[in-house]
Amino acid sequence: MVVSKKSTSAVFFALSTLLGLSSLTIPPTLAQTPSLGNGIVCVARGKTTQGNRIYLYTSVIDYNSIQKKQPVSVTINESMVTVEAEELVVVDSQANTLTIVDSVTGSPPEMQPVGRASTIYQGNNTFSGKTAPGTPVSFTLNNNFQVFKIKHGAEAFTGSCH
Repeated sequence: MVVSKKSTSAVFFALSTLLGLSSLTIPPTLAQTPSLGNGIVCVARGKTTQGNRIYLYTSVIDYNSIQKKQPVSVTINESMVTVEAEELVVVDSQANTLTIVDSVTGSPPEMQPVGRASTIYQGNNTFSGKTAPGTPVSFTLNNNFQVFKIKHGAEAFTGSCH
């Protein structure tokens, strides 16, 4: 394919004009800001006081969640290790003995759902509720719905909304 200098210049001019106009019409800060109009989901992660990794995330939050006080669920996942106790039989053929020993095995940690809470809007961008066993859960949306601060029982975590 043969491209002349005139057509190359025209293409560069058209591209630079298009890029210049698009950067004027959609500021990058607005394009990155979460919007309740489209709905947002918030996620936080951290470590529990027991040292387990924890992930907390919400269902979709939108204007109806605030204006009509529709419930927003919070799901809590933790890394859990499965521990099993068994009896182990040890045979020593030289000493001609048989020993039964309690043994413990563990599997690598896997993320498992450990709780779910239903929360309702309380005002000032704050939602609160409880898990099924009654542990209080509350979260606040800060900084134009970009920062998510959640408290589960006595533990607090910070995350982001998208």
